Amino acid sequence: MQARLGAEWEDFAAALEAPPPTSVRLHPEKGADLFPQAAPIPWHPLGRRLPERPAFEEEPLWHAGAYYVQEASGMSVRVFVPQRRPLRVIDLSAAPGGKATLLLGELGWEGGLLIANDPDPRRRLALQENLERWGIPAYLLTGRHPQWWAQHYPGSFDLVVLDAPCSGEGLWRKDPAAACHWRPELAARLQRLQRNLLRAAQTLVAPGGTLLYATCTFNPAENEENIAWAFAALAEWEPLAWPGLLPEAITPVQAGAGWGYYFYPHRGPGEGFFLSAWRRKGSPRDPSFSRPPTSRAASLALPEGLLSGEKGGRWWALTEAAAQLVPSTLWAANWEAFPLWQHHRPAHAAALLSRTLPKPYPERSLYTLEEFLAYLRGQIHPPQAPVEWVSYAGRGLGWLYKGKPSLPFTWRRFLRPR
Repeated sequence: MQARLGAEWEDFAAALEAPPPTSVRLHPEKGADLFPQAAPIPWHPLGRRLPERPAFEEEPLWHAGAYYVQEASGMSVRVFVPQRRPLRVIDLSAAPGGKATLLLGELGWEGGLLIANDPDPRRRLALQENLERWGIPAYLLTGRHPQWWAQHYPGSFDLVVLDAPCSGEGLWRKDPAAACHWRPELAARLQRLQRNLLRAAQTLVAPGGTLLYATCTFNPAENEENIAWAFAALAEWEPLAWPGLLPEAITPVQAGAGWGYYFYPHRGPGEGFFLSAWRRKGSPRDPSFSRPPTSRAASLALPEGLLSGEKGGRWWALTEAAAQLVPSTLWAANWEAFPLWQHHRPAHAAALLSRTLPKPYPERSLYTLEEFLAYLRGQIHPPQAPVEWVSYAGRGLGWLYKGKPSLPFTWRRFLRPR
């Protein structure tokens, strides 16, 4: 790094010793008016850099999904999201959900489908929680290996995002202990894995579609060398350049016949990050539409544009725009969607929808932090109706059922008896 950065080396080394900055990305519907005094993130209109890190698990609007705590550099993925709609998108390594919720924010309720995939079942728990909190039911959550997707759905996606497993040097100041596990042979082993994943990701891209490759390492072997290897002899691919003038925080590098972009912690608001974007030549095909196996629960009123169906005794929700883009053979596979109804009452996640359920549930408004913490601990007056919708500053937080509240995932774990 000293040889690469030259005169910038001392600033880089000093940045690694400084506390990591805190940045958030606002929900486009539930949180667009928050943190008006915070510094903006140059590459995302809803990104904000906070002067200090709050205790997010005690913040009502964080529980409401009004914003997502995301490292600023990772928000740059938005720059290369295609403008056309609808889009069929897959995030191959989506946990814990930063890029997945960003993509859902771009798609919204009418813009298409996101497959949020992660093969690690433990990481999928955090991904599931964050997708539900975000409240845009335009996704399917899956746990397949990228090679499975490449085998079954080649050329099927308008956007493929591969945030590859890497040596993680860019996040060392957030987790200094991780530096103790770094070895040269680790980077070499990861490079082989990354190239296998890149080949699978390339297979998935439809004509006219885009592939985004990202890591959180500074290692050229895991970044521009992989890109040069993957695209060197493939005439059907063309590199995508950062549109417009590059922010000063970003350093472009040559990656074979294309480009990659480095984010260094001493130059910008985020951590270490690398991003490269490529387009498969050809005209985008008209999206294929499938007939979703959905129905409506008799006791369930839904917002306009939302479908529901039953799977494993639970009712799930999916926007009509997303459901039409699910490959027909995928309906029979294993997946999770936005939970809507279970145990004869609305699921906790249903309270977090960015468009509220039209059924007139009585509203229990919370006005202070003390009331909110009492709600999380179940120390609140019991509901008068069978179900009450709990809100804070107009955003949904959960439900009060006769007998107990619906607790967010985070607090269910926190309050679990030891």
